[in-house]
Amino acid sequence: MNSTFNWNGKLNLLVPRALRSSHDEARSELARATMEGGPIAKAATRVAELCLPHFEHEEKSVFPVLALLPYLAARDLRPEMMEIMPLISDFGAQRDWLNDHHQLILAAIEDLLQAAQRQNSREFAEFAYNLRVHERMEEEVVFPTVILIGNYLQDTRAH
Repeated sequence: MNSTFNWNGKLNLLVPRALRSSHDEARSELARATMEGGPIAKAATRVAELCLPHFEHEEKSVFPVLALLPYLAARDLRPEMMEIMPLISDFGAQRDWLNDHHQLILAAIEDLLQAAQRQNSREFAEFAYNLRVHERMEEEVVFPTVILIGNYLQDTRAH
């Protein structure tokens, strides 16, 4: 099917820029923090080991789902939107793993925050704090939105 919603890459162009920017900024700051040296670098390396694959996973499985939001908000429903359902089903099946992984990430971020505070690095302490907020935003808003989109698409298909 040659639609806006198939896997030809067009859907990724519709991902909210704020989501992409958030991950890009975190990658950049993590790279800087790992080069800082000392406890900050050690803690940032652990955060990077956990976050970078996590970001990639979200960009492939969560971001395309969220790209549907403007269409759904405008009630512009299209049959080809159902092509996204396998991603949503996979996401739902991985929910426990994601929650556990988020707990590991949050613990690593807390270590980074503490290292930054010990080294009196306001810059990296702010980064760690902002990254913690980012992770909580995913848990409390982004992930439930993915499930909500799946439920909405299923409900509209049933009617």
